[in-house]
Amino acid sequence: MTEGEAIKAVESLRKGIPPDGHVRHFTVGRESEINQLVVRLRQSQTGALLLKANYGSGKSHLLRFLRETALSEGYAVSTVTLDSKSAVRFNKMNQILGAIWRGLEVADAPGEHGVRPLFNLVCKSIEDSRKKNDTQSFWCQVTHNWGWDYSEVLDSPAMFVALRAWRCGGMAVQEKIQDWLFQPCVYRTQWKQLYATLVEDLRRYFRDPRQDRQFYADEVFAFDRQGCQQSWAALRDAQTLAVESGLKGFIILFDEFEDILTNLNNIAYQEAAFWNLFQFYSGKQFPGMTFFAVTPEFATKCKCLLMQKGRWDYDYSPFDALPTFEMSPLEQSQLETLATKIVEAHGIAYCWRPESVMSAAQLRAVVAKAAAVQVQDRARLTIREVVASLDRLLEDG
Repeated sequence: MTEGEAIKAVESLRKGIPPDGHVRHFTVGRESEINQLVVRLRQSQTGALLLKANYGSGKSHLLRFLRETALSEGYAVSTVTLDSKSAVRFNKMNQILGAIWRGLEVADAPGEHGVRPLFNLVCKSIEDSRKKNDTQSFWCQVTHNWGWDYSEVLDSPAMFVALRAWRCGGMAVQEKIQDWLFQPCVYRTQWKQLYATLVEDLRRYFRDPRQDRQFYADEVFAFDRQGCQQSWAALRDAQTLAVESGLKGFIILFDEFEDILTNLNNIAYQEAAFWNLFQFYSGKQFPGMTFFAVTPEFATKCKCLLMQKGRWDYDYSPFDALPTFEMSPLEQSQLETLATKIVEAHGIAYCWRPESVMSAAQLRAVVAKAAAVQVQDRARLTIREVVASLDRLLEDG
């Protein structure tokens, strides 16, 4: 860890937040549990998993750990924080799809989010295959023998149009594509604009026989029709494109999933959100990997909610069949190990030797006092208290 990296890490830890880029370094305890998740990634075990832990007990930390590990293992990863108040509601798959695109990352483009890193990787793979004139390749099939007039390989017509325009158009076209995929709801009444930018203005690069009215009749630019089927199709295509481009797959991490219980007040919306959850777990709509951070009582809360709203004929069995992964709380000894790592980072960040001022016994005392507080987020509280103690010692000289 360099001095600059250590400063950023300590600034994050000062708020009790795991530092991006170094989450694995500050992950302690739960070795066997962590190893199970790492094996799941390395073996590319597709499907969905509920990550269960109480508030403040490490769900978000574990999601950040999974993000770092997945990127290092060669996956495309997207982290989505649900918030119905900011138009990311789980009952609307087109909204979820937009949030997934906004949070998308690949290891080859660190720090860059969105469809750009994935689409650039895909276009490079297409160009490499075209130069070899590999007529049997997947990319030859996607582009219909490099003609780009249509594709029978991709499930989503919108994805094909977007990928084709991305390859043919310049930066302005690519920005329009990102904006469309990030906010598909905004473009529900702007199909003509999308057709002009992504098809009509680029026809010199391909021979698509369809006229504009055919694009509209086929609802090529819509992600919210017929049960949002094209939203699901786009996710399947994202998984396919990631794998064919040399990545291990596509992983989606959902944080604050309890939001579907607390901020979706309409029971019809909540039922739709539950339906989407079950679709992820079936693996048919999206063959990649998904992780959902929830509390241990999540399934029980869902069933109670439906009963309270009089949904007696609802099939409750899928809630009990959801695969889960429950994390144990950190022990005090593990918090002490974490505190030692914080001390090391603090010393690197501010070029001093905190261990020469704070003895091991004093550090254990700080951890013991913070860990003794009966609050759900005692791990976060311990982190903040350790950093605060080090800050005071450094300020006192």
